[in-house]
Amino acid sequence: MRTMELDGVIRRWKKTTRALKIHEKEYGKYLTDILEKRTDAELALFNDPVEAAAFFCLLDIARRTFETGPRPAYRNLSSGCVSGPVTQERDAPAPDTCCPGQR
Repeated sequence: MRTMELDGVIRRWKKTTRALKIHEKEYGKYLTDILEKRTDAELALFNDPVEAAAFFCLLDIARRTFETGPRPAYRNLSSGCVSGPVTQERDAPAPDTCCPGQR
């Protein structure tokens, strides 16, 4: 996918942003700014410009969330192990299901 294909999505999102309530406009502008920074190389794996737009907006939101708050624990579903810090006691695996060396 080329950046030009994303341009149509950006134009529509900018038009929608103008129609938002005044206190929501800054968020719409933020989303379109995210998309305008993307390069052809980053878009190469996408065939659908809307999918690419959603992915990069969610990626930026996740990145900003993790930079400003605690990181969640990610559980390895196949082994029950937790990678990353455990945020709450209930997130910790039972001692007998923990990976070796992570007790």
